[in-house]
Amino acid sequence: MPPKRGGQRWAAEPEGRIDRIERILEGLVQVVHDVHNNHDNALEQLAMPMPRADVVGCTTIKQFQQLKPSTFYETPDPMAAESWLLGIERVFEVLPCIEE
Repeated sequence: MPPKRGGQRWAAEPEGRIDRIERILEGLVQVVHDVHNNHDNALEQLAMPMPRADVVGCTTIKQFQQLKPSTFYETPDPMAAESWLLGIERVFEVLPCIEE
């Protein structure tokens, strides 16, 4: 039976092992750097004042009304309903609304 070489595996290639360790460490440094930058960006965003919801809501309603969207009249025609819905969706694409 041939001798086991389990302990010899790393001894035969020390430069390769060191190179791998260096690459791993460089990757870890990059991850720490990225986390630090993301943390700084998050703090900057938290420091920015948020617009008041009541003011933003009123402005958006006024803007919506100024675009004079078509009124939906009950109809059994699904194509008419879909056409109206597409028109309303186009209005919302123009307005600064969030999807909810």
